Amino acid sequence: MTAHVAAPVHVAPVHAAPVHVIGAGGHGKVVLESVLLSGREVRVLDGSPTRAGQRLLGHEIALESEVLAGLAAGAEFVAAIGDADARRETLERWRSRGHRPVRVVHPSAVISESARLEDGVCVLATAVVQSECRIGEGAIVNNGATIDHDCDIGTYAHVCPGCHLAGAVRVGARAWIGIGSAVREGTVIGEGALVGAGSVVVEDVPGGVTAFGCPCRVVTTTAASESRERRHFP
Repeated sequence: MTAHVAAPVHVAPVHAAPVHVIGAGGHGKVVLESVLLSGREVRVLDGSPTRAGQRLLGHEIALESEVLAGLAAGAEFVAAIGDADARRETLERWRSRGHRPVRVVHPSAVISESARLEDGVCVLATAVVQSECRIGEGAIVNNGATIDHDCDIGTYAHVCPGCHLAGAVRVGARAWIGIGSAVREGTVIGEGALVGAGSVVVEDVPGGVTAFGCPCRVVTTTAASESRERRHFP
């Protein structure tokens, strides 16, 4: 494998305009720090009026709706929100106003030169993305996760910290793979599926279910899965 340590943010290295980091929760804090390590200026935004005026890592939080209403087209942004639906809605709203989602890559992450990262992707500290993987729009590869060769990670999916995906794994859009899980080579995890923390996935997981355990087994269906994701990723 030919690999390199990726540039922290896949935008021009000399740029006076800030990156708008949208989301001031826990995941937003992690993404914010990754952007700051690139040397870029930032502006932190959140949709909640109760967070406006507070500070995140020393940066004042502005109300997203107010900033978006007065912002000229062409601004760069990242939707730093854990919940997949909210992340997608935010990215689409900003892009419809003529703004550009950036790809955020922590400087300690290793990305194969043959891997493809789509718009709005976040690859966080010490993560590894191997040869000829695709990481779909708005997806998260969280701290310490490893994605082996030829994997396909769907749009707005979340591979949580410490997960290990063997080669040629396919993860559907909006799927969530819980912290510390391991996924066998060639396995398919369906759209919207939630895999619980510490699971060992040795066979395909259907879309729209919650599954966990060693080996991983289905335990609930779509409605419960969506509720669980929203509880854990505000």
